[in-house]
Amino acid sequence: MTNLIEEDIGFPVAYHDGTHRLRGRVFRPANPSDKQQKLPPVVFNSGFTGGASMYGQLVGKALAGRGYRVMTYDVAGFFKNKDVRNTVRRGDLTVTNVSLEDQKSEVLAATSWTKERFGRMPVVASWAMGSVASLAAITELARAGGDQVPYYVPMNYTRMTSLQNLRADKTAAHAALLELPDDEPVPSFDTGTEETRLGYYPLDPATQAYVDDQLGSYTDVDGVDRWPGCSTVSARSYKESLAFDPEADLVKASGRFPPALIIHGAENTLHMPQESVRLHQVYPGQKTKAPLLIAGMEHGQQMSAENIVFRYMIENIDRGIRAHTM
Repeated sequence: MTNLIEEDIGFPVAYHDGTHRLRGRVFRPANPSDKQQKLPPVVFNSGFTGGASMYGQLVGKALAGRGYRVMTYDVAGFFKNKDVRNTVRRGDLTVTNVSLEDQKSEVLAATSWTKERFGRMPVVASWAMGSVASLAAITELARAGGDQVPYYVPMNYTRMTSLQNLRADKTAAHAALLELPDDEPVPSFDTGTEETRLGYYPLDPATQAYVDDQLGSYTDVDGVDRWPGCSTVSARSYKESLAFDPEADLVKASGRFPPALIIHGAENTLHMPQESVRLHQVYPGQKTKAPLLIAGMEHGQQMSAENIVFRYMIENIDRGIRAHTM
């Protein structure tokens, strides 16, 4: 077994209205071989609630066990970065603003920090809505014409607009959410019930059962607020997330895009596999003949270190990175 080092770090993020410092974490082998030292570093980001305190632990340790140096972090407003930005008090409530534009800035900052720390542009691997933020970051790097990441791995990519199909009455919910003031608090999730139909993030019944127990166990281990780390989300989060669509920019995008391995759970009922199929069709960089749709993989139910589906996913990521960067 590879001995790992876990290191807590901090890095600056330039947002549209100022620079703030986020806390992150690096996972790396304690005694890397000469061949492992030639591997590129990896940045892992997740979307709605963060990385280091959830799947970042799992993916970071799995890749570090194969010789990689992995940097991950919680997005602003959640977990270890809950008090940095994107939360406001409204009476007795803490209202979290979920900003994919901010998350794009965080991916760019994490990429820059990791390059400076390890002397090489990192691979970017992203989970779910984090893949939407990272796609925007990859596109911005392509436009800039400077350094680009060497490999890109979006997993369970989906646009917020597509998630609306899970709502019990998406037309009525959408209209009602648009009428709310931007700072109005709404529940974090919409489970299709009358009480929560105006929630920010829809959850299908197949996913609802797993999220509290499994994701809660990750955050319990990390010593932070139990997942999802927020009780209410701003109505502005919903409006801005629907409008955030970097996929639309790919049609007119120019510049160098990295080779990509697009991964999706074939049995995912929350983020539909068709989302990654469509992304694969429009992605302008080098890619596999088809997205990797993993049989037996739902959204995150198989995300555990000993699960054969998770190990298969990590093996494919490792193989793809080595094929394109070594």
